[in-house]
Amino acid sequence: MVPAIVKRHPVRFGLLAVVLATLVLAACLVSRQLPDGPIPTETYAALSGKADGPVVVVLPGIQDDMESFKASGIVEQIQQANADATVILAAAEFGYYMDRSLLERLQREIINPAVVAGHSEFWMAGASLGGFGALLYERAHPEFLTGLVLMAPFTGRKELAKNIAKAGGLAQWQPGPAPSVIHPDDVPYEVWRMLKQFTQQPERAARLWLICGRDDKFYLAAQQIAGVIPDSHYVEPDGGHKWKVWAPAAGEVFSRIFQNAPDSAGPPD
Repeated sequence: MVPAIVKRHPVRFGLLAVVLATLVLAACLVSRQLPDGPIPTETYAALSGKADGPVVVVLPGIQDDMESFKASGIVEQIQQANADATVILAAAEFGYYMDRSLLERLQREIINPAVVAGHSEFWMAGASLGGFGALLYERAHPEFLTGLVLMAPFTGRKELAKNIAKAGGLAQWQPGPAPSVIHPDDVPYEVWRMLKQFTQQPERAARLWLICGRDDKFYLAAQQIAGVIPDSHYVEPDGGHKWKVWAPAAGEVFSRIFQNAPDSAGPPD
């Protein structure tokens, strides 16, 4: 059971590989071969049989393969919250970030076919690296998604989150003018710049939900994001950076989301 709630300018995605490579090397998880095909997916049709209900695209953490992804319990949690929901596990490994194809592939291989099939409500959920992927998608296609559910998202170096916290949070943090050229370390910085904009865009902030365990390594960053979204959109369970923490909390979050029956988003550009 989840505890009580606690209170564009363009990006050159090739640089994202440089930023994230440090994280991958530290974990000895560097992809030795770039992907040469579509993002592996598993689609779980709505339990109710509804063909045009909400779609939830889920992006994995950096250590997930499809088997661990399926075993996480996230599909069951989402479909228990809404039997009309179609869930798509998109096992986008680090290579799809590294070869700069993640966002284009998500749109072409997953989102566009779902629109053609008659779906109009889209959610994107991401854990750790996948949470960063979801935020990048939001930057590329602002407000297309009905909403995002972030589970302890990776958002760059801890020093950046520390600097934001020292400034008093995102509302007080001054990122400075947007650079004309995006350098490697600027990719997470520009994601944080987008999140700062949410402080002046409450309707956009209300589309974001956040889960982070109290012992999670990305807890400080999550606290800064939590400061710009509605209090009820942040869930802080016990535990660390693991699916056994995220999946049950996601079930609670999606139950609240679907009880509120958000309006559908329009089709992508």
